[in-house]
Amino acid sequence: MAIIIGKNNVFLLNTRNCSYSFSVDQEGLLRHLYWGARIDSVEDFKNEPYIWEQGFHPLNDVKREECSSFGTMRFKETSFKVTFADGVRDFRYRYAGHTIDNDELTVILEDTVYPLQMSLHYKVYEEVDIIEKRRTVKNSGTEVVSVERLHSGECSLPGAGWNLKNFNGMWNADFDAFEQKITGGKTVLESLRGATGHVANPSFVLHQNAGETYGEVYYGALAWSGNFKIVLEQTPYEYLNILAGMSDTDFEWRLAGGEALETPALYLGYSPDGFDRMSNAMGEFSRAYVMPKPLADKPLSVLYNSWEATYFDVNEQAQLQLIEKAAQIGVELFVMDDGWFGQRSDDHAGLGDWGVNTVKFPNGLAPLTQKLKSYGMQFGLWIEPEMVNPDSDLYRAHPDWVYHYASRPVMEGRYQYMLDLTRQDVQDYIIAEIDRLLTENDISYIKWDMNRGISEVASAVLDRSEFKTIWYRHTKGFYHIIQSLRALHPEVEWEACASGGGRVDYGAMPYFDEFWPSDNTDPLDRLSIQEGYSYLYPIKYMRAWVTDSGSNGKRAMPLLFRLHVSMCGALGIGLNLNESTVEDMELLNKYVALYKEVRSIIQFGQLHRLASLPVDGLQAVQYENGEESVLFAFLDHPSRWRTAFTIRPRGLDAKTSYRVDIEGQQQQNYSGAFLMNNGLTITLNHDYASCMVRLLPE
Repeated sequence: MAIIIGKNNVFLLNTRNCSYSFSVDQEGLLRHLYWGARIDSVEDFKNEPYIWEQGFHPLNDVKREECSSFGTMRFKETSFKVTFADGVRDFRYRYAGHTIDNDELTVILEDTVYPLQMSLHYKVYEEVDIIEKRRTVKNSGTEVVSVERLHSGECSLPGAGWNLKNFNGMWNADFDAFEQKITGGKTVLESLRGATGHVANPSFVLHQNAGETYGEVYYGALAWSGNFKIVLEQTPYEYLNILAGMSDTDFEWRLAGGEALETPALYLGYSPDGFDRMSNAMGEFSRAYVMPKPLADKPLSVLYNSWEATYFDVNEQAQLQLIEKAAQIGVELFVMDDGWFGQRSDDHAGLGDWGVNTVKFPNGLAPLTQKLKSYGMQFGLWIEPEMVNPDSDLYRAHPDWVYHYASRPVMEGRYQYMLDLTRQDVQDYIIAEIDRLLTENDISYIKWDMNRGISEVASAVLDRSEFKTIWYRHTKGFYHIIQSLRALHPEVEWEACASGGGRVDYGAMPYFDEFWPSDNTDPLDRLSIQEGYSYLYPIKYMRAWVTDSGSNGKRAMPLLFRLHVSMCGALGIGLNLNESTVEDMELLNKYVALYKEVRSIIQFGQLHRLASLPVDGLQAVQYENGEESVLFAFLDHPSRWRTAFTIRPRGLDAKTSYRVDIEGQQQQNYSGAFLMNNGLTITLNHDYASCMVRLLPE
């Protein structure tokens, strides 16, 4: 059973490889007991009184809690903070019962004096080793209650010596994986941009001595695209406390009588066998339970994006030329990026006006869509619906539709303002405009961008007492818009972009079909970005472009190297095909066709990070579906003494004979046991060398 209730109110949640346990103690409080490798017997968990004789340190700080509240002799970081109408600022709860509905457990807590109830929801995804946690707070009284902090969940791990892995960076340097030792005090990961951002990802990976294929790994990912906060507090009481949820910075939600507030989900996972199993568990989980259906089961198309070929100088003739070139190399989807709408000749004007620019496209978009249809290709567009330029018809008509302070000039970010998504009329406008665009044109794909954060957090339609709800309302408004558009156009695919990977999270995933992990398409940088992304996010969602070499600050690298890097995800082409040589076009055509042969393995298969460039001197990544395998290896610069590398694939059948097809080498046959234990040797002997290997069962 996934949910077991033992004696003395001990709760045990079991997945295939993991157990999570907590209990109701003698005071009626929730005490965290265990998170780790599976334990089948609930009787092993004893709900004994906690004995603590050091009076200076309060017992509530010493105990590992499942739900902690500000105040009540707690001086550690807590997951809930509330103010009642009479000024009381703590939540003194007692366990009030629980319900079980299939694989979901709800534990109900009630304040001992005030009519405030909290429900802790647990959902068990048994086969993929994931446990979902979220909370709901309900005001059952008549007086307003102010919620000032409400995390999705908390848990703890015993002992010290924990290592944190996360992914920080900035624009053009996304998903820079880092590790740090957690010492005494608090480690905080947080975004205050109104979106996920690049500085930290709403996730955590914890271990004491794990690697790709060994060691216990504990991890979590927050399903939220707004301000978030993850606190890891190494207490002096020999445990690490973990809290995750919406950020409480500049947050207050006033609950009137009968109202409730629900948190986003927090997904917790455990791997007994290192980071490899963690990554593949999250891939399986996301495909089965998070990605929108039915497109979750459809491989992503090979696309061409015209941005780097034309930038803002888009027009009918230039795009038709590029369509012909893209068709020659086997592209399936043509995406026209920024510059096609309003009075858009640069990034200073036009955002918010989602009509086709009639000077650039006097015949509308029909000539493009008709040409694409003749080639059997689909059409996509770039939009940035949450934004407006000061120089736009929309802003001139509705200057009150942006976040602003009435007494101050509005601050520009990237020459644009942020639309007030707390307003229903703004949401309705965006839905209507994009719906019209999709209805009037044969569009199969939308790239949704967001290029600035929220500032001047004030709304013309909210009372000043509600301004601290804007962060939450904006994210919910964003979800409502995209959900409404998906319902109106279920056949359209949607890409989430936010200056690159600024909105890669499990909150956005149910509304989008792929992520743009970075604006940086330098292949060597992309190896690091794609590796960091791959730890917790699915390869199917990882769009990767081949772009021009040696331009826009990118290093000059062979086209084959660039192709191999982008084939490690959902392949896209972004180079200027008008300047491509005949030889380049032939190579592009060859590898686009080859990618189509193997993309189901890459996008849906198991991922194995075999080698990392900074540690091993080369980068190697493998994808396998239980039968076939595809492997890519990369070298930046060879050393004088090492040009041959041994790589050991994973996930093969030991007794099966595999035909090993290494580019440029004679095919040979080896058993799975030989390949996994002895390895295969790959020669990489020049700058920016790479190769693709296929392992085919005989």
